[in-house]
Amino acid sequence: MHAFFEIPPKHVLKVGDLVTCTCHGGVAVIIELYDDPKEVEYPKMNMAKIWWISRAHTGQTRMWMHTIGRLNKYGVHWPE
Repeated sequence: MHAFFEIPPKHVLKVGDLVTCTCHGGVAVIIELYDDPKEVEYPKMNMAKIWWISRAHTGQTRMWMHTIGRLNKYGVHWPE
């Protein structure tokens, strides 16, 4: 969980992008990014809210908080 409070990496992700990750597999859509807060008192976070379209396993909940640094646009990279 501490990774959410790290400085977010530079990225080209945006709300609505299809993504996969280097840890879970599956395909998700980005619902919200927390790396550029609209209000000054909130810190930039390495965190995205995603919704799994294709889950890695059946017990996985669809709504998920994930680190931005481990997300990749779907089709650009698929975990081996």
